[in-house]
Amino acid sequence: MIYLKEGKIPLNFSYNDEIEHEGNSKYQLSFKFPTNNPLWEELAEETLLLADDLHGEQEFIIFEVEKHHAYITVYANQVATLLNNYSITEISVNNASGDRVMRSLASSIIRKHNFTFSSDIANTHSFNLKNVTVANALFRDRHSIIGQWGGDLIRDKYDIRLLSNGGSNKEALFMYKKNLKSYQQKKSIKDLRTRIHFTKTINSQKEGEKDKVIAVTVDSPLINKYKNIYEGNLDVSDQDVIDEITLRKYGENYFKTTLCDVIEESIEIDVVGRPDVPVGIFDTVTIFHEKFNLDVKKKITKYTYSPMGRKLKTIGFGKIQSNLGTTLASMVDNAVAEQVESKLDVFKIQKNLDQLLKLDKKSIEDKLVELEEKSKSAVEVKKALFEADGEIPEIVKTRILDAVEGNIARLKTIITEAEMIKAIQAQLNFAEIKNAM
Repeated sequence: MIYLKEGKIPLNFSYNDEIEHEGNSKYQLSFKFPTNNPLWEELAEETLLLADDLHGEQEFIIFEVEKHHAYITVYANQVATLLNNYSITEISVNNASGDRVMRSLASSIIRKHNFTFSSDIANTHSFNLKNVTVANALFRDRHSIIGQWGGDLIRDKYDIRLLSNGGSNKEALFMYKKNLKSYQQKKSIKDLRTRIHFTKTINSQKEGEKDKVIAVTVDSPLINKYKNIYEGNLDVSDQDVIDEITLRKYGENYFKTTLCDVIEESIEIDVVGRPDVPVGIFDTVTIFHEKFNLDVKKKITKYTYSPMGRKLKTIGFGKIQSNLGTTLASMVDNAVAEQVESKLDVFKIQKNLDQLLKLDKKSIEDKLVELEEKSKSAVEVKKALFEADGEIPEIVKTRILDAVEGNIARLKTIITEAEMIKAIQAQLNFAEIKNAM
């Protein structure tokens, strides 16, 4: 439902209603309203609205109204858009965590306001900015707080949070012919960068002395994975960069955190019915489409929702977010080469189990550590224990099911290879497996 905030008057005749939420950027409500209902005159610019959203009730402010013959079209942004209208004095922090810079932002706002700011990001940066709007300081470009600290921006009415991960891993499955209607997948090299020339201007501290410009060129670890070299240039403003060594370190970390060297991939699906598990922006869910051999876990980066019908309409899964970059550091050389598996290979099951049986205890522990690191890379694969339809094949049941203690149904979700091996190693009796095989 959509309401006028003042008096919480329901706008029952709203139609063609949609909330569109795109990660850290667009968060907009639009709908049509008939002009034969007197409430249409209340729907003017600057009017505050309440609307049911995927995460609960949300607040919007009207910024544009289009008048037509028998109806009006209303456009409203989530109230965080008001941060464009507040100015700050100055923010100056050194080696600050995300929460510290967010608190500094809050205290620098000139006028009285209703917003609260917080963050759980532990990474530290230096940041100096003055005489700009709050929106510019927070999320305008790469020199903003989000540009420096990264993270997921959570906007809940007037509560603004910058989190290292704004969602969680959900056991939600979107499957063709179940709750997935249409599907669109796109890959693009438009913004791909594998070599960047970084420059930084060091301002002189002495009168009459010229500013010093330092420059380094940094190649991505993935540069040889592509047929061409994709060059770019970047001026750095990070206060922690003071010489060529720190500039090179900044450049190396830039590839890890932005993933600009990974081909951009986006998926959009139309949702039918309701998900098995409630989901929200930045949650990680499973998408399965047998026809396209698609079986992956992806992070929700956008969605559309009908507040009048209280219904999730579409979900979008964009490029891996920058907050996953640090966990990808050790795996970046393999990030492009790895492929998603969606078919059962019985021989692979036997081979993996045989290999485990032959390893001594120390080797098994080393293998688990290695696989656990791989699981952090956010490159998800279909588990060899499951067929495309999620059913355990009979040959596997007869050979290993009796050896499993506990509830095998818990394993009938798509999980990472590291988690699967750990579960098997912890619960199977190796002697029984030897006999079974």
